Amino acid sequence: MEPTIYTISGSPRGWRVLLGMVIKGLDMKVEYLSLSKSEHKSDSYLLINPRGRVPSLVAGKTVITDSLAILSWLDRKYPERPSFWQQS
Repeated sequence: MEPTIYTISGSPRGWRVLLGMVIKGLDMKVEYLSLSKSEHKSDSYLLINPRGRVPSLVAGKTVITDSLAILSWLDRKYPERPSFWQQS
């Protein structure tokens, strides 16, 4: 299953994850939720993130609901072009 990022357009933390994907050169599936339709509070999304916040990453059985944790996971999963500075 392809990893999917759930976000709302204009969300600062969502932008953080999307920028991290661009820096790493990743092309993942991105699902934009509608804030005006309260899709982040829908029953189906609350199964992914019970807090109803974005961003969230779903990759198989892995679900991550914090932007920095998502970036960390991306770095471990795709170590080329790290997002974080690493001391050698």
